[in-house]
Amino acid sequence: MNANAARRPAGAGGPDMAARLAACRELLARSGVDAVLVSAMADVRYLSGFRGDDTTLIIGRDVALICTDSRYWEQVREEVAGFVLVPATSGDLIAESAAAVAAALGAGVALGFQGGHLSYAAYRRLRRRHGGRLRDLRRTVSELRVIKDAHELALMRRAAAVTDAALREVAALPLAGRRESEIAWQLQEVYHRLGAEGEAFAAIVAAGDHGAHGHALPGERVVAAGELVVIDTGAKVEGYCSDITRTFAAGEPSRELRELYAVVLEAQLAGLAAVRDGAHGRDDVDAACRAVIAAAGYAEAFGHGTGHGVGLDVHEAPALGRSRGDLLRVGMVCTVEPGIYLEGVVGIRIEDTVVVSEHGCERLTLYPKELQVVG
Repeated sequence: MNANAARRPAGAGGPDMAARLAACRELLARSGVDAVLVSAMADVRYLSGFRGDDTTLIIGRDVALICTDSRYWEQVREEVAGFVLVPATSGDLIAESAAAVAAALGAGVALGFQGGHLSYAAYRRLRRRHGGRLRDLRRTVSELRVIKDAHELALMRRAAAVTDAALREVAALPLAGRRESEIAWQLQEVYHRLGAEGEAFAAIVAAGDHGAHGHALPGERVVAAGELVVIDTGAKVEGYCSDITRTFAAGEPSRELRELYAVVLEAQLAGLAAVRDGAHGRDDVDAACRAVIAAAGYAEAFGHGTGHGVGLDVHEAPALGRSRGDLLRVGMVCTVEPGIYLEGVVGIRIEDTVVVSEHGCERLTLYPKELQVVG
């Protein structure tokens, strides 16, 4: 992959912003509110195209406002069409957003908000400033993003391709004798060189018993010969994330480690086989992975859910867990990532990002998943 790979046009056209705004307005009617205050930045970007920060949208049936401070006024003018800019000048974005609602729609309107993305202090300010009814719309605005269109999928394929390329470069050098943090830095360097915005999330690089920490932070630990190394990483391209985990062997592993790896691989393949339109994230996909691991005697060593949605956020709907799962539909993007974690011994995880199709799934992350011995 050359240095401009992540910068090439997607070839699927741009996003249909008018359709996204229309879908949000349909949500207003279903939710019984006159307007919604959008404060989650991924949703702000999805609905308006704005890539900055510290910004809200106010969307009503006939109103579309974007409220932000002077740092972003020119950026809004460059990136956003179909929204009227409300300049914020007081330093209290929520208060100014509430004032904009009152000015555009009247003080007594029913206003939806995103409770999961608003601090308690911000909610109290909104409650004091807004004279009408407030309703927490919970995840419903974010769930407008759950089915990816062709433009989004093209960006996610590019992000996955950059991620695969970065893993290839990491695996081209011996792992034994290198620091975990050094490997993590190499991933970042490759992402930038190949034209990605950077990491979708801070990479996990964990060797030996450190791999038993599901979300281990890369440290100064030096990888020892024969250890397994968990690498969980992903690039971001034009806002869209990728997510992959591969577990490598830094030199020839023991027979016991190979057998353990084989269990996780079988579980991951079972989970991938369960992904399809109409499958349930908990009852089908998570259950398929968990059954394999439990049959091998490691049920208690798989403590996290099997997967999550991926898009503008690296963790979003749908859920694929043992306590909560969503129905999968064509066009959703999710991960399948079972693992086994033996405290003080080892951790193994294998993860792919996939697109749900009618009769199965398409893998976006294509790096080989058979156990690779890398120096």
